[in-house]
Parts: sequence; structure tokens; C-alpha cells
Amino acid sequence: MGLRRVIAKLPRLGWLTVVVLLAAGFAVVASRARAPQVREPTGDAAKAERAIEDLLAPRSGRDPIADLPADFTAVTGHTPVHLPAPDGTTRVVHPGGGCSSPWGDDNTRWDYSVGCKAHDLGYDLLRYADAKGQPLGPDLRERLDDRLSADMHGMCVLNPRGSAGLCQVVASLYSVGLVVNSWHQRWGPPRAEPIGPWTIGLIVIALLIAARVPARSGRNRRHRREPEPTLSDTERAQAGYLGVLRIVSLTGIVLAESILALASWGSNHAGWVWPLTWLLQLVPLFFLAGGHANLIAWRAAHDYGDYLAARIGWLLRPVLAFVTAWLVVPLSLELLGAPEDAIAAFGRIVLQPLWLLGLYLLVVAATPVMHRLHRLLPLATPVALLAAVTTIGVAGHGSVAAHAGGILVALLFQQVAFHYADGRLWRVPRPALVATAIAAFLGLVALTTAGGHPKLLIAEPTEYASFAPSLLGVLLIGCVQVCLVALPRQAGASKLAASPPARMVTVLRDAPMTAYLLYLCTMLLIAGVVVAARTAGLPATGVDWLTQPRRMLALALIGVPTMLAFVLFERRVTAPDGEPDELDPDEPPDRAAAPLDAVAAALGVAYGALGLLGFAATGITGQSEPPALFGLPLDPMANLIHLLLGWYLLHCVRLRTTTEPWPWLLTAVACVGPMITTMSGPGLAVHGITMALALVIAAWRLQPALARSRAVAESTQ
Repeated sequence: MGLRRVIAKLPRLGWLTVVVLLAAGFAVVASRARAPQVREPTGDAAKAERAIEDLLAPRSGRDPIADLPADFTAVTGHTPVHLPAPDGTTRVVHPGGGCSSPWGDDNTRWDYSVGCKAHDLGYDLLRYADAKGQPLGPDLRERLDDRLSADMHGMCVLNPRGSAGLCQVVASLYSVGLVVNSWHQRWGPPRAEPIGPWTIGLIVIALLIAARVPARSGRNRRHRREPEPTLSDTERAQAGYLGVLRIVSLTGIVLAESILALASWGSNHAGWVWPLTWLLQLVPLFFLAGGHANLIAWRAAHDYGDYLAARIGWLLRPVLAFVTAWLVVPLSLELLGAPEDAIAAFGRIVLQPLWLLGLYLLVVAATPVMHRLHRLLPLATPVALLAAVTTIGVAGHGSVAAHAGGILVALLFQQVAFHYADGRLWRVPRPALVATAIAAFLGLVALTTAGGHPKLLIAEPTEYASFAPSLLGVLLIGCVQVCLVALPRQAGASKLAASPPARMVTVLRDAPMTAYLLYLCTMLLIAGVVVAARTAGLPATGVDWLTQPRRMLALALIGVPTMLAFVLFERRVTAPDGEPDELDPDEPPDRAAAPLDAVAAALGVAYGALGLLGFAATGITGQSEPPALFGLPLDPMANLIHLLLGWYLLHCVRLRTTTEPWPWLLTAVACVGPMITTMSGPGLAVHGITMALALVIAAWRLQPALARSRAVAESTQ
């Protein structure tokens, strides 16, 4: 029996345990703050550093109180005192401190109190320097933790109280807690953790994951069959050809981001790779090919809810790969000893595709409206979009312009896809297409030389997280791509789609999560080799380097999720009874199903896009000043809730459960977490309106649900 079937048979308690562990793991990693910017301390911060050095050397004869800054007590509210230690030394301590534990201060029967109080004073000095605007280096916190660990283990030798072994175990447990807490705060200044809001968010995440775990009953396996489009020979040739180009374009974009990230690693810019960005800036091609696929799906769909559930359900699933990568790649790089710039470079590789997928999700949702505009105003619509993009490219500045320009570029090339589907581009003579492509390319050369626009057509890692620094450059390179795509006619497109390279590309389409995580494994190996070459040098053989425990653990951190992604999400299996996973129930749907499906699908798209773009803006760790998306503050916990909520609502559309009250009640509960973690006026408005709508729908659908339950109970009796 396959692993996926075994997992599907786990009892409810087992699934609950898995869900809680997954949510807790995300909360622990995502709540890590960014590492502080450290520089050489001066003035009072330098005095605080000297006082910590005195604390770390209690036998040196230096008095830490003599080196304290004059305003230390005024800033911290604590007055240090001298205290004799069991080892015969005199320590300077925080008199109100102690050995912290989950149940409060507990100095244990072996009396670790003096060491803990001295350790607390060291933490006070770290906070003091941070309050002065000069956070001290992470090595000081690490050494303070090591000093306390040595003191606790020393007490087990000085006064074991008849249980030296148990004393050592307790001291080790306290030491592990110190390391975990300091690692969680990136060895920066000690700070209070927002336990309350994160606990609420953790509960919401666990509920959303638990509601979406693999089904345990035949009924839950049954969801609406995705509509199969009926295509003519011409449409089939176009779909196969553009389907291959869609995968090629996305692969090229990820490859370009990787090249830029690695090229900028350790340097201020990566301007020398600009020719590659001209070749690999395939965003226009991606939206051209994706727009054609959206059109085919919309023509085959029964209603808007059907369409969104079919198109976006598969889109949100690969995002799990991005979130997984963000969780494990930084930890892997830390094990490899990579510097901060390497970790930031990998964050860049994960970051940019999320912007692209978020924009694509919005384009998918807008397809019905944009196709109607295409039918009514086939020329005016793309011309208006072109004028808007050009205006923003010339006069737009800032994040709002970058967001708006990206959306308009995506919609513009979707309109081009509609014209391609209608056959209009094939009616343009090939010489005219070639001439237009050459003219657009020469225009791009002029724009980036005489026009003063940047030669890089993909944003550098240090720039704002948009897919291009020049919208006009993207328009011109997109024009070149459209002309080249339109050159093969029906016979040529069919031949290209059936070629061996095209068949190899379809493997990526069938398993995008697995392929992306395998790609990150490869990049991780490259980064590890570069780190080793830059620091201590490579060992005699690459095998020796790979077989070291830290390296093996680093690769396993991302290799295991890769295997699970393939087995649990992307490996198609049939149900144990031989029936396929996707069934179309025979019972007629509720009359309220269509409008409720549309509402659930629209909310799913909105929150899915908010989660995608939110992760692209914030990363996986918190920030002292959270970024905002169109005025809505964001943090990693809220991003994951938004993403899971969107995924869950689209799943409910496919299961035809939107007429039940329970999905709407869970939607209302899910809005509580982001309202608390991102407290703001826009956040309260967005989540409050969603909560009110969900509660109204739940109250409306509660009566039929109770009536059905009573009918079932009576029939059973």
C-alpha cells in the first residue's frame, strides 16, 4: 500500500497531531525576527559591551558595575548588585532575575539562581545597547548563554545533592532552551514575544489545515469533475503549443532570478548579467500562454465558481513548495555556514515567482470580464491597456505604481492571447511579424541607451520586489516574444507541441512542487560549495564534504519535503475501491449553490492573492515595520491564514459544500487571526466585512442543515 493511502487512513488523532506540528513549526520559524544591523559600538553601547565582558570573566577581578553606563538604571529600571556565587566568585546580578521556565522562575533544588541572575543582567545590557540604537554583536548573547550553561553544569559538580546525573540532565534542558530561544531571536537583543496573537493565529491555521486534510470517507473524496473543453484541431494545436511555452517561460523566469541572486551575492549589483535578462524576461510570454489557457477553461466552465475552482485550485497548491522552501532553506544555509547575503540571495529566488503567481491569480479571476471586453471592444481594450502601461512606465513611481503596472501588463498580454485564439495573429504575414520584432528590439536598445532606462529587464535583489525595473522595456521585449510566438502556424505549432523536448517539459507541469524543490536542492548544493570555497576551502573530495553530518542534515531538510510533496500532493492514485478521486455526484445541487459558489470562489481568489502577494512582500519572517499591500499591513502569520483560507474556500466549491453553514463559520473564525496580528483600520474593514458576510450566509444556511439532520434522525429511528 502506498504512503499516501497509509496516511489517508491515519486516525483523527494522528491527523490532529500532524496538523498541530505543522502549524507549530511554521509559527516557530515564521516568528523569527530579522537579524539586527550590527556595527562597532561607541559611547554608552561600548560601555555596555565592556560590562558584559566583565560578566563573562568573573575571575578577572574587573567589576562590571564600574563599567556600567551612567544611565543604565534609568533606561532599564534595574539596579545591579553584588552576590557571592557558590564557586567562590562574586557576581554582579539583576536582583529580581531568575531561571525562567514555562511555569515561571524556577531556580531548581540545585540553586542555579546566581548564574541565572547574572545572565539576566547580561540580557539587560544587550537590551540597553539596542535601546541606544547600537545593538551588540550576536556572539555576546551566545557567550552569555554558554556562561550560564557552564554555571549550571558546574553546580552539579559543586553540590549535586545526591543526584548528579539528574542535575546534569536538568542543566542540559535549560541550556537547550537558551539556545532555541536565542536562535529564534537570531542572537539579537532579547525581546518579548507576541505569544497571544500568534497563539490565536496558530489555532486558526490548524483549523484550516485540519479542514483540508485528505478525506477519510468516500463522500469526501467526491468533488465536482473539472469540465473537459471540446477543442477543434486548431484550438488543440494552439493549446498544446502555448502549454509548453507557459512552462518554458516560468522556468526561464525562475532561472533568471537565480542567476541574478547568485551574481549579486557578495557584490553591490549584478548589472553585468543584463543580456541574460533580455533573454529570460519571459513574463509577457507567461501571461500570453496563461491567458490562452484561461480562455479555454472559461469557455468550458458551467459557471464562474466552476471556472475559478478548476483554474486556481492547482495554482495555490504549488505555493506550498514556496512556503516550505522559505521554512527550510534558511535553516539549511545556516547549517552550511552561509553568510547573510547568501540567505538573502536564496530568499530572492523564492520571492519573485510569488509576485508572478499572485498577479496570475488576479488575471485568472478577471478572465470572464476581460474576455467580454475583448468581444465588445477587441481593439479599444488592448489600446487602452497599452496607453495605461505606457503612462505608468513614463510617470509612475513607488510601490503602488509597480503593483498597478504589473497588473496592467498581465491583462494586456492576456488580451493578446485572446487575439491569438481568434486566429488574428496568424493572419499577419510572417515578414510583417519579423519586421515588427526587429523594430521592437531596436526600440529596446534605444530605450536602454539613449533613453536612460536600465538595461536590466528583471529587478535586482536589492530593488523593489516587482518583476521588472522598466515597464516600457517589458512592453518592447514582450512585443518581440509575441511576434516570434505567432510565426509557427497550425502545422508548425502541432509539430512543436509533439516534439521530444516539449514532452520533457510537460513533466514539470505534472509535478511543479517536486520539480521546484528539487531545483532548490541543486541550488543549495551550489551555495554550499561556494560557501566552502570562500571560507575554509573545499576538502579533498566533494564526497567528504557532502558526508559531513551538518551538510547531510542541510540537504535532508529540503529533500524530505520534496519526497513528501511528490507522494502526498502530486502522485496520482485511485481510491481503494477502484473509483477515481474525482467524481461527479448524481444528486442535483441546491438552487443556492451557484451564487454561493461564486461568492466562495471570489473570496478564495481574493484571499489567495492576498496571501501570495503578502508572502512576496514580507518573506517568511517578521519585520519591525511590517510592509503594506494597498494600505493593508501584512505579516507572515496573516499571509498563511489568507493563503489557506483562499485554498479552503476553493476546495469547498469543488466539494459542493458552500451551501452548508460550516465552511462559512470557519471563514468567519479564520478572519479573527489576521485582525489581531495586523491590527489596522484597513485590516479591520476587510476582515470585518468578510466575517459579517460569512456569518449572514451561515445563519441563512443553518436552517436547511438542521432540517436535513432531523430528517436523517427520524428516518433512522
